[in-house]
Amino acid sequence: MGGYMSGSQFGVKAGWRVGIFLALTIGFPFIVYGLIVATGARGVGGASGALAVVAGIYLKPVIILGFVISLLSPCWQRMRSLGFSGFAGLLVPLLFLLDWPFLMIAGAHWGVGFSLGILRVNLPWFAMTALAMLVAMSMASPPDDSSPSQRVAMRICGILAILLAVISLLTAGTSLLYVARIWFVAPGGPAPVLLPAKFGYWAFVLKPFVCAAFCAAMAAMVYLSRNESSGQSSHGSEAGGTPMMARPPAGSPGSSRAEFGRR
Repeated sequence: MGGYMSGSQFGVKAGWRVGIFLALTIGFPFIVYGLIVATGARGVGGASGALAVVAGIYLKPVIILGFVISLLSPCWQRMRSLGFSGFAGLLVPLLFLLDWPFLMIAGAHWGVGFSLGILRVNLPWFAMTALAMLVAMSMASPPDDSSPSQRVAMRICGILAILLAVISLLTAGTSLLYVARIWFVAPGGPAPVLLPAKFGYWAFVLKPFVCAAFCAAMAAMVYLSRNESSGQSSHGSEAGGTPMMARPPAGSPGSSRAEFGRR
């Protein structure tokens, strides 16, 4: 997970992954239909529906996990290239994973949600926030620590990121824990440790507001980083994935720090 990754390189890699995942999600009914035809279940009473449910329950998680795992390396590498900890980039695949109920039933047979007890889903706030993070990471420039406005924006975004992680674990994390217990723990095994219901309720109520505030803070960070970096130097720019840094002439006011050109 080492090496510099420019915004354009990250945008291409993330775009391919999201595009393939969306294609598999939209085309999942056709995949199931192909399985039904290949196995000869078409026309057999109840067999086609049962196969569609089984395919959704066992094949959908493979597609979701493959998509989430494929985002780990580029998100880590891009965050490091922006000057942040690589662990901050792991928030993107985590948010996608925690919206698993919506991703499971999207494009799947109705019996999949019924079998898993997913009778109703809300808007995929976490997945939409993760998509916004991918766009922000591809457009942002490395922040300037000497800029007061960027420092304030980074602190606000960091606080909201921590709050978003807590809320995601209190809401979707609880349901994910139940599913993990069903899949991996034998019947009669130890029950998962749950927090009081009021924590989950308030986390559910605050979730859309925190997601919207976090996206707004990211947009502010991207605007400030691009605006101030473009004003600092017009000599350097990213080309071919290699950062080009320009320094002003010796003795000038900004000669003590590296400057990044427009992306």
